[in-house]
Amino acid sequence: MTFLASFLALGAPARADDAATARELFTQGNTFYDLGQFDKAIDAWQHGYQLKNDPGFLYNIGQAYRTMGDAEKAIFFYKRYLINAPKAKNRAEVEQKIEALQKQIDERQAPPTGLAPGATGSATAEPPPSTTTPPPAAPAPSVASPAAVPSVPGPAATEPPASPSVTPATAEPSAPAAEAARNIDVGVGLGFDTWSSGLRDKADPSFALAVDGGYTFGSPAADVRFRLGAIFSYTFLKETSWTENFLSFLIDPTVVIRVTDRARISADLGLGWVTITGLKPTSTLLATPPAGQMYKVNGAGVSRGVVRFGVAGEYDLMPGFSVFVWPAVASSAKTGDFYGSLTRLEVLFGAAYRF
Repeated sequence: MTFLASFLALGAPARADDAATARELFTQGNTFYDLGQFDKAIDAWQHGYQLKNDPGFLYNIGQAYRTMGDAEKAIFFYKRYLINAPKAKNRAEVEQKIEALQKQIDERQAPPTGLAPGATGSATAEPPPSTTTPPPAAPAPSVASPAAVPSVPGPAATEPPASPSVTPATAEPSAPAAEAARNIDVGVGLGFDTWSSGLRDKADPSFALAVDGGYTFGSPAADVRFRLGAIFSYTFLKETSWTENFLSFLIDPTVVIRVTDRARISADLGLGWVTITGLKPTSTLLATPPAGQMYKVNGAGVSRGVVRFGVAGEYDLMPGFSVFVWPAVASSAKTGDFYGSLTRLEVLFGAAYRF
């Protein structure tokens, strides 16, 4: 818990500063564009993308190069935009622009026609009409507004190559782009449980297993998102000469907070029930029966409601694959002949995959 709190404290100021600077650079780029200072606009947007890798910066840079008549670089940044924003609403429009710009390049590179046999295209040959006239300048149709630039810091963007050699078929999308289509997750955690209340005698820590899955709502670039998941878990309680098994199923709403592009913390509140099997009359889970009486249980299964509160830290090792540590407290109220409210501390270490 101390580690997670310190982690968040270190990440939050840097994230806020980067967000504010990125918004300022976005506005500066728009101003330079309106003044026809396209090089300065591109420079501002590139610096903004280095702080917050929002695809809107890439689209605006592509617009600036198109207005300047640099079809090669415009195509490059349009393609990078589509890779980083696979669900962009203006995808069809951008693809049409790429097609038109590519046609300009192809026509410009085609050999001139109408030359006499043996001619080599000297200065006396009449060149074909130019088809590379740039479109008239227009206000940058920004995809993102200054307020919409994500407040999550992104990895530093690299300078684009001189020629658009990267295409959607071969380019590896950046981490946020890969995450954009990864809203469903499945994870497995292994760890241990310690029993803090609800037992007549002390018990040793026991093995714990949890399998969880869920769907995360909202934009991957948002600082805070909501996840609705479910948990199936198993642990056991070792008695003197037998074992009692605990099988739990919980619905698990979760709040996910982005710390960096790769690191997240989350808080979840699971609600459900636990089924206990293997109970015997002398179980440490049961209260001491009145003198001369004995509980009529022998391996019976008993279900109880359970509430589980957890706080997890998660780190992406690669797009879609992460590792996590997940401490939690699970509690069941006292019912029937049980000794008392049953509380256990659970610590899980595991891995998750998002797709």
